[in-house]
Amino acid sequence: MKKTIIFICSLLTSFSFCQDFKLVKASDHIEAIANHKLENKPNIFITDFNDLDTLIKRSKKKYKIVYYFSSGCPASVEAFPSLLKFLNENDIFFELFPIGGHKYKRVPDYLNYLKKINYFNPVYIVDTEKYGKYGNRFNRLGKVTKQICNECNTNKMGASSFFVVDENNKVVTHTNYYMTWDEKFSKLKQLIKTIKKKVG
Repeated sequence: MKKTIIFICSLLTSFSFCQDFKLVKASDHIEAIANHKLENKPNIFITDFNDLDTLIKRSKKKYKIVYYFSSGCPASVEAFPSLLKFLNENDIFFELFPIGGHKYKRVPDYLNYLKKINYFNPVYIVDTEKYGKYGNRFNRLGKVTKQICNECNTNKMGASSFFVVDENNKVVTHTNYYMTWDEKFSKLKQLIKTIKKKVG
């Protein structure tokens, strides 16, 4: 398979760490991603439904959170650290899959934000070649999401929305942009209470 590699360093003149950065397809790095063998730096991968579905199913965690990521949306930037804190406290149960629908020219913003908060786990960006170069980023996200979460109303999902699938790939909870972050976060708190009751 021919690799699709997009060089974006010319766009990142203010970041010395970007000089060797390449935006690559997740499909070319499935083993490294699934086995958590990535370099200690921002890791952003182009993804489609097949790649995301494969990685979710290969996760060793019982619950997978697919989170609508944005480095430029105040709601997402405000919510993401509290989500990471929750995951650090409950990492034996959860794996996070942050995914954005922006065009690739926004990757420098992703890199800057991820570097700033020292987040070096995988972040995904929807394949614009496959899901459309034009139009709303949430349309691209929706096309991927709908194949995993049929229950999700993707027309009402925005930055910081998420859904959670269990070890049987069943959706156990999902959110939308009409909810405040506290309302969204309460779904995770309720889920962890239920999980801990089950495990005693």
